[in-house]
Amino acid sequence: VLCSSWQEIKAEMLSGRLKELLSSGQGYVLAQFGLDLGLKPELCPTWLILSTAAAGLLLLLALSWAAVRGGLRVRKRRGSAPARASGEPDRADEATTAKPEEQKKRNKKKAVDKVPPCGDERPGHGEAAPNRGRVVIRR
Repeated sequence: VLCSSWQEIKAEMLSGRLKELLSSGQGYVLAQFGLDLGLKPELCPTWLILSTAAAGLLLLLALSWAAVRGGLRVRKRRGSAPARASGEPDRADEATTAKPEEQKKRNKKKAVDKVPPCGDERPGHGEAAPNRGRVVIRR
């Protein structure tokens, strides 16, 4: 094969290696699975081998990119890890943290009863009140 430039020589060399790889892969499939694919890589033109290899690489790149992007989306939905790492809580986190605090306040208000002092309404005047105006929590 007479080539006019270095690019064509490199393309022919790469195509030759890809043809060898294809024929060895075909031999492996035949040996392991007993399946003859019927391909003859020696008869395929250089442009077909190179374009098929380039299309395969682009497909692998696109699939890996989609897998990474999909993994990030799933991680965001599950735990919002990137938002927590930045120090800014999500609105959903604020809503969930505010509700338990409100519940605790409500429960405290119900549980706390002020007991009036014995005798005089003002503690410290007259007879000494046993609780001295302290808050008594009954459970």
